[in-house]
Amino acid sequence: MEIKKLFVFARAGIGDIVYTIPALRALRRRYPDAHITLDVGDRGVLLLRSCPYIDEIWVRTRPRGLKGKVAFIRKMRQQRFDMAVILDRSNEKILHTTLAGVPKRYGVQKTMFNGLLTRGVPFDEGAHYMYDHFRQVAALAGCDVSDWSLELFPELEALPEAKRKLLESGWQGDRPLIGINPGASQAHRQWMPDRFARVAVELMKSLNAEIVLLGGPDDGAIADAIIQEMPLAPYNLAGKLSLDETIFAIGLLDAMISGDSGPAHIAAAMQTPVVGLYGPTSSKQYGPAGASNVFIDKSDSCAGCHKWHCSANRACMRLIEVQEVTNAVAKILENADKGARAAHSPG
Repeated sequence: MEIKKLFVFARAGIGDIVYTIPALRALRRRYPDAHITLDVGDRGVLLLRSCPYIDEIWVRTRPRGLKGKVAFIRKMRQQRFDMAVILDRSNEKILHTTLAGVPKRYGVQKTMFNGLLTRGVPFDEGAHYMYDHFRQVAALAGCDVSDWSLELFPELEALPEAKRKLLESGWQGDRPLIGINPGASQAHRQWMPDRFARVAVELMKSLNAEIVLLGGPDDGAIADAIIQEMPLAPYNLAGKLSLDETIFAIGLLDAMISGDSGPAHIAAAMQTPVVGLYGPTSSKQYGPAGASNVFIDKSDSCAGCHKWHCSANRACMRLIEVQEVTNAVAKILENADKGARAAHSPG
């Protein structure tokens, strides 16, 4: 069967989209003449507006309700897609592609509608939720998945803007430049502002590091809380950068400290090492890809607890100690220095 029209269901988060792009690239290479339509949440659109691997984007709205879901299925059916690739573990998405009459359907198995998939990837608790499972789904769809490198498509004019804002914040080009991304999509994934502050102060003292706070429009309050705990304020760009500027700013860092959030995965695509702070979620399943990252993972202590309990006291995040984080940053910088010396050594 010739694939003329291909539909891709993506997850909603920015981090999810970072790992969706290799799948889109693989699909485009496998089906170069197909019209590829992507359904994605509004947060992910900004990362994909210049993506060369798709022809059309449908922006997902929530909540859809029964009427909205019926309209969406009808819209899919009218398009007469030949194949659906579901880059998610979702009963609803499996059902919708089936009801829309898409003849070939590939995705990650969930619980209720696995039999509706043409072929499904068994969910592996030990695998990376996005990086590994998306790769396996693309392989089922007939793609060569040997190239699974990460890439992003920010507008190039954002690079000088990111540099300008960083310089205007007070940075004069000194190294190492360490970013702190204190926010997270959910409160129970956030580390405490006073501990971020203590890490920043210690890195300034022990490594003579330059510290910059990063984050989106909603991270201003936690950035201010960190600054209030510090005798010498770091550079503060939280809420002051566009997404494209944030991408380039992360690319300028020597390392970034972050919890489970989208910017950590942007760092993976920009090859910036991450010190990842994980409690309610597992770094093995949700951490950014890359061999240079160091994860401080307390998720084993969170097994069986309820999200409302984590939201109230962040017990597992409180197990992460300041010294663990500073040591992890020092390890990343030391390894980078060794790599640089090896690359410049004679012979």
